[in-house]
Amino acid sequence: MSLIPPLLGGALFLAGLAPATDHRGAARWVVEVLLNPAHAEPRLLRRYSRRGIEHPQMHFHRSADRQRQLVRVWGGLVSALGLLVLTVSTVFLVLG
Repeated sequence: MSLIPPLLGGALFLAGLAPATDHRGAARWVVEVLLNPAHAEPRLLRRYSRRGIEHPQMHFHRSADRQRQLVRVWGGLVSALGLLVLTVSTVFLVLG
């Protein structure tokens, strides 16, 4: 067995741990940069403005705290999955 599954499990664990613990504002960054509709494609925003309607999620700032909590929960789930993959692949690596 190769070392790729334990490395991927460790990377997944660390990638989920950052937003789950909100390390250096990681959850805030994900919400404000990746989920903010103001940072959407300019073509998409132009299409909405041409039709005279607002982007469906422009009420973003009212629900930002709830989305930040959701990002932290998903980060915890990803971290748990990464830890599971890391543990199982390490056991298989040692045994086999």
